[in-house]
Amino acid sequence: MDETKKMEKLLRDYGYPEEAIPRLIREISSMNYDRVRKLILPYNDITAGKS
Repeated sequence: MDETKKMEKLLRDYGYPEEAIPRLIREISSMNYDRVRKLILPYNDITAGKS
């Protein structure tokens, strides 16, 4: 599996909205998978407590 596919799977596993994934992939495509994995949080964690 190439790094882009791994990043897409990671974003889906973390619960990011499907419509946001293509934009996020464009923004993180210059990073390697391990760096992305360490930087991003599950979507529910970053939206917790926001109204």
